[in-house]
Amino acid sequence: MWSNLCRRRIGLIAILLILAFGIATVYWLGNNLWLNNSARNRAYVLVGGQRGGWFEAVQTPELYRVALRDLSTESLTPVSSQGTVWTGSWNGSQWLISGWGTDSGPQGSNPYLYLYDGENQVVGSSLNQYENEATWRGGDIFGVSYNGSDWLLSGLGSGSLKSWSPQSNHMGLALFDGRTFTDLSSQIPDQWDAPLFANDWNGHYWLVGGGWEGNEGELYRYDGANLTDLSQQLESVLPFHSVQTIHWNGNYWLIGGMGFLTRYDGQRFADLTPQLDAAIGSQHKLSYSLCCNSVNALAWNGTSWTIGGGSPVAVTQPLTAWSVNFDGTNFTDLTASLPPSVARPSHSSSILSIAWVDGSWFFGGYADDNGTFFSIANSTTTDLSNLVNSDFTVVNWVGGLPQTPMINAKSFHEVGGLLFASDTKARGQNSIRRDYRSDSRFIEEHSANATTVLQI
Repeated sequence: MWSNLCRRRIGLIAILLILAFGIATVYWLGNNLWLNNSARNRAYVLVGGQRGGWFEAVQTPELYRVALRDLSTESLTPVSSQGTVWTGSWNGSQWLISGWGTDSGPQGSNPYLYLYDGENQVVGSSLNQYENEATWRGGDIFGVSYNGSDWLLSGLGSGSLKSWSPQSNHMGLALFDGRTFTDLSSQIPDQWDAPLFANDWNGHYWLVGGGWEGNEGELYRYDGANLTDLSQQLESVLPFHSVQTIHWNGNYWLIGGMGFLTRYDGQRFADLTPQLDAAIGSQHKLSYSLCCNSVNALAWNGTSWTIGGGSPVAVTQPLTAWSVNFDGTNFTDLTASLPPSVARPSHSSSILSIAWVDGSWFFGGYADDNGTFFSIANSTTTDLSNLVNSDFTVVNWVGGLPQTPMINAKSFHEVGGLLFASDTKARGQNSIRRDYRSDSRFIEEHSANATTVLQI
């Protein structure tokens, strides 16, 4: 009798455990499904550019927020009159979006800083409200990336710079923490009339690059204190010209620009131009040319790169846009997947920006006199240009927030176009920081002694 009673109790406990597990599983699945659907419902892409040709008197900035759940659009106003949107970067709570725009005050035209939290404008104004901005007056901010505390701004300054005797256009570099603007332009060695088009952060330092089309390129490493010129080291590997795009994928850099593509592991450069040329064919061949077929856009999704190009930003040549996928070893031509207006324009087309958002690649650029905006997901191309081309002559930049699996993160930061969410937990006497990557592929655990990669 006693054994029968024990068996009944054990059976009852087992049933209760199974029920509890089932309820917990259903709750977990439902909660995660709700979170995923909620994140998907909130997903959006920002599309920035201009109406009117580059540097024309009628040029006006355009910035749209496109909600992915229903493709509804909202027009934002980064600057109220003449100008353009060149770039943007997310810091975990807000976007810094910038470019060039007129200022009605006594200083004339200036770059502007537009801070946007995804719903509302936080700041929108000319740089001339900040101290130490004078060397940037009349210039452009082309590149911006965030390191956890500051955005690095790179571009072209037109104000007076003591270290640059012609007192004209010059390379511009600055830090901005959302309140304080720190001009670094005087630290740039061998100043000349050229923009710094691109920069990105890898967790330890920034790479910054630029230079005009038809001229030598510039590439620097900046660790927050020291600026190191890498141009000669890269020049010893390949004849590089204007740098247009830079991105870090967690393991290595890709750097692209006028006539070239290279990989950099922090020590050595590897020339990828011949492999890329073989993939895109003679019609789009880069061949280290001074002008003008260029690698303009790089984006990483955790598994592979998507790369795009054509004529570089602010240059219109009778060239046609192209795109490839790169898995770290092999290039696969995607040009046949581009919308017909982009792949076969009447005069010219180019891809100027690429972003990975909510499981899709989003592209921005132009075809003839119209801005282009489209997505590619699971080998399916969706032309979204009708959402923008009534207002956009050129789409210069696209950006968006990928889904992140870390819901209760304490902080967020962006590296190589991917959003990382971080929390810190105690483990024994040690503090462990976990970084959850937005491509949902792994977690990095950082302790005082080691970094551990956990597959998820």
